[in-house]
Amino acid sequence: MDVVDGHLHLFKPVSDDYPRAIFDIMAPPEREETAARLLEAMDAAGVDRAVFCALSPHDRFLAEVLADHPGKFAGVAVYDFEDSDPLATLQRRIDAGIEGVRFYGLEGEPGSDPESLAVFPALAAMRDAGMKAWFYGPADQVALLDGCLELLPGLKVVLNHLGFLPNMHLELRVDDYRRPRFDMPLPPPGLEVVEALAAKHPSVHVHLSGHYAFSGAPYPYRDLQETTDRIYAAFGAERMVMASDWPWIREEPGYPETLGVIDQLLGGISEAEREMIRGGTAMSLFNF
Repeated sequence: MDVVDGHLHLFKPVSDDYPRAIFDIMAPPEREETAARLLEAMDAAGVDRAVFCALSPHDRFLAEVLADHPGKFAGVAVYDFEDSDPLATLQRRIDAGIEGVRFYGLEGEPGSDPESLAVFPALAAMRDAGMKAWFYGPADQVALLDGCLELLPGLKVVLNHLGFLPNMHLELRVDDYRRPRFDMPLPPPGLEVVEALAAKHPSVHVHLSGHYAFSGAPYPYRDLQETTDRIYAAFGAERMVMASDWPWIREEPGYPETLGVIDQLLGGISEAEREMIRGGTAMSLFNF
């Protein structure tokens, strides 16, 4: 079975042709992360395919990589809540071969009627088109996601990075290795919410990734054993997607080491389950 890295980032230096989000230290304007460098690392680690998630709503480089490497990458864009015509943008992305969209929350007040959300028509269109919603929002947005899923059964959702629910705008830090860092208690307070969502909605999946950003221990992040075990118990291998979060982990702990977390923290699973997490689930989600 193919091995798939289920979430990573590539980007160009900032220019008029290639605008993108700028993150101080982590992704400054001059930094570049090329497909060629990643593909070398993938080949060395025995990884066959990857899911490329953009840093921001700018899609040009994402579309170029998909076109230049057919069958090698699947694409996930980023939702722009300031877009005046999100349905047209969604269709443009579909036409470019992009299969998913990332949401940093749903920008609704807790308790809101899901159909009142500005983003609801886009989620409905994504469900109808078979697109995947990458979700990496704070815990107070999960109830809104739950409500949307009740009204949009079958919408495929992938909770990012082990189901942690940080507020990216308030809690993101950068560590000494230029990696994202979140200081949260372990197990995270939102874990029960994630477990409940998994039990209620079979179309919800989760990344086996991001350990480095939340752990207070060195690799292989033994302080996240309970969290990892509970995520595995809630979702099962058929709804888990292994991912590296390249390039943040390239220097520490390293690309093959990051993908090896599955064997460090889930060493007791069957080989069939291991193959699902390492590629089978991602292959079932995306049309590589």
